Amino acid sequence: MAVDLLGKPSLVHGMDEDTAELVSHLCTRIGIIMEDASVVALTLGSSDAEQRADGLQQLERSAMQISRLLQAALALHEGGRPELDHPT
Repeated sequence: MAVDLLGKPSLVHGMDEDTAELVSHLCTRIGIIMEDASVVALTLGSSDAEQRADGLQQLERSAMQISRLLQAALALHEGGRPELDHPT
């Protein structure tokens, strides 16, 4: 069963179906990480110093995961063309 999470065929112009699906899965994973991280971020204010430090480290790990997944999605979307690579 295939689910079209992109919703707009124009977003996948020039991309084969498998690549578009992989980009969609990567973006979905990014959204899941963001959702989980938002709970951590919103509760930091009521945390003690040790919990706050742990929460900040968790947010940093989440941000790094998001960055790596986004880089992969961009590389797939752009076909790995070096002139379109984004800085890290």
